[in-house]
Amino acid sequence: MTVQRSSPRGVVASLVASAMFGAIFFIAAQLQSSAEVVYAWRVVVTLALYVLALCHPAARLGVVILWRRLRTRWWMPLLALLLASIVGVQLWLFMWAPIHGHGLDAGLGYLLLPISLVLCGRFLMHAHVTPLQWAVVALAVVAVAIKIIATPQLSWVTWAICIPYAVYFVLRQRFGLDEPMSFGLELTAMVPVALWLLVSAGSGPQSALETTGLLAVGVIGGIAMVLYLAASDLLSMPVFGLLSYVEPVLLVVVAVLLGERMQGADLLVYGILAVALALLAFEGFRAGRRSR
Repeated sequence: MTVQRSSPRGVVASLVASAMFGAIFFIAAQLQSSAEVVYAWRVVVTLALYVLALCHPAARLGVVILWRRLRTRWWMPLLALLLASIVGVQLWLFMWAPIHGHGLDAGLGYLLLPISLVLCGRFLMHAHVTPLQWAVVALAVVAVAIKIIATPQLSWVTWAICIPYAVYFVLRQRFGLDEPMSFGLELTAMVPVALWLLVSAGSGPQSALETTGLLAVGVIGGIAMVLYLAASDLLSMPVFGLLSYVEPVLLVVVAVLLGERMQGADLLVYGILAVALALLAFEGFRAGRRSR
């Protein structure tokens, strides 16, 4: 059985990453560039940050360890390519959704993701789930069920987020590819597509403000992803999944600020999720007192 981890650093990393993701979700919708161009800039700028990180000996050691791990099995490089494909689509979709008025659909996808992670962690990784965490899961299931019943149809954006992303995190942890430098490898695999998109787009950003926005998406997105992946390594899958509820709530707030309309049932859904988050915070406070 996997030992449950409850690192305060992991909790902080997850919360800060969620706030940063909400910020770039908002910034992307303010840009004039297409979602494909924003995605390409994000890949290139974030990879540049990883290259700079190689100046640190620990980062170079991480690359060596990752290379050795990839050589342990002949199929490991293929698995790494699969993970890069999954996260590449997710990065593009994260830029595409707010630009095309699907912010709420994306928020619902990230709303379903923690449930997928908790269930995958319990039944595939044999992680421990406390009774209070099961209660939080139950509340989340009720909230999502209300949302599904009240919604005439669910967008493909929702399912494209909640299912592949859960598979991504489970495979990373299951096969030891959950080190921060692994994401650098995944970004490297995305570079050919990103460069092709930039070349296809023709002219670059039209103003200094647009360029600043594109750079901000890349820098903030890169830092956020590193923190998010670090949190997935510092926390057990169920705890990581439950903390991930902060991000979809922020994404929904951003979508509303961008002008998307909420249905009446949505207020009930997010009220239930607020109670679930309060229970999770209570358990984290109680666990912290026990550890001290």
